[in-house]
Amino acid sequence: MQQITSSMAVKGQAVHSGRMKIIIYCLFGIMFFFAISSTMIGILIPEMTTSYNLNNTQIGIIGSVQNVGGIAAMIFGGVLSDRFPKLKLIVVFFTIYTAVLFGIGAAPAYVMLLVFFFALGVANSYLNLLISAFVSEAYGDKRTAYLNMIHAFFSLGSLAGPIYASIVQRSGQPWNRSFVNLGVLCTAVTLAFVIIAIPVKDDKKKSGNSNLLGGVKRLLADRTILILALLCAAYMGHQSAIGLWITTYIQDGLGLDRSVSSMALILFWGGIVAGRFMQPAVDRKIEYSKWLCITCFLSAFLYIAAFLLGNGVFLIAVLFTVGALTGAAFPSIIGMACGKYPHLSGTATSTVSLTSSLIGTVLSGFIGALVDAAGYLAGMMVIPVLLVICTAILTVYRRMQGVDKQAEGNEK
Repeated sequence: MQQITSSMAVKGQAVHSGRMKIIIYCLFGIMFFFAISSTMIGILIPEMTTSYNLNNTQIGIIGSVQNVGGIAAMIFGGVLSDRFPKLKLIVVFFTIYTAVLFGIGAAPAYVMLLVFFFALGVANSYLNLLISAFVSEAYGDKRTAYLNMIHAFFSLGSLAGPIYASIVQRSGQPWNRSFVNLGVLCTAVTLAFVIIAIPVKDDKKKSGNSNLLGGVKRLLADRTILILALLCAAYMGHQSAIGLWITTYIQDGLGLDRSVSSMALILFWGGIVAGRFMQPAVDRKIEYSKWLCITCFLSAFLYIAAFLLGNGVFLIAVLFTVGALTGAAFPSIIGMACGKYPHLSGTATSTVSLTSSLIGTVLSGFIGALVDAAGYLAGMMVIPVLLVICTAILTVYRRMQGVDKQAEGNEK
């Protein structure tokens, strides 16, 4: 009887393990699909501008409301994940994300469009946090390998976004069909995921509020975490500005063809993917904070030269180069924060990411207003300024790290 029971337990574990692998593959797909919607918007902005008769300030507000949605997800998301199983929440929010895609595709007025983009920001940010947390809890010691795989699929989705939007445009379909078509694909993914995920028992894990609050207070009092949060805000501000504005700048500011602007954004994200795959090789040769400090400074001058020259081919080359040189910045900054507080990795990630979203909310609208007031060149020059700020922040960070290491050496 004991042997039979033992055999049944082993079979049960095998079934659970097999289903978990399928769930992880589904999560890879979900990361891929919601990354597509994050990066295809830049390609579609010029058409959206014509469709809703928008000015540049109104375009900037689209990016701002997305960031506000991301902030809301990060602030209130922890409460939900403490009360409900993460896997079930992933199902719910991917369903919401899919519905939002159809909403954007059918939005009759600009105000409704903003409402749906706010919801898109909530769904994207919360799905990112939920999937990362679920994988981290499910795979324990192997979490790093699986989290890297998830970010690899997000990077591939980011590259696929502008490619997909360009294909839809070339087929003669209006901009909103990009969202509707993606919604149809995501509906199929949602149904498959529901069938696979619902039978799985996903126990929620509550953490003590006192420990969490203590962790937040400790992080907010740590200069290193605050420095990294500002660094993340400046770098991701640059990346968001490229994603939202570069196609509009190339078409309206430089007067070049839509195919040129599409290729520019595609190659920028292609460079970022290449940069993330290059990171392990870079880490073996040079400390990444030093590499990022040098490359941010170099990238700022490349951007300045490209914007002053106004040559489309040179700008495209610069976008790919900067993407490749600095592509691994975001996961590396998160890694630096988590390395400082490995026992509070979730809180460290949220603190750094939240600051980035707050700055992004202001930045998108600011660039739009600046373009309306002073022209495209003035607005685009914000991008190299942000990378100069990254260089300054990294210089301070590296000095702080040197002082800390020296202090540890003296204590020994």
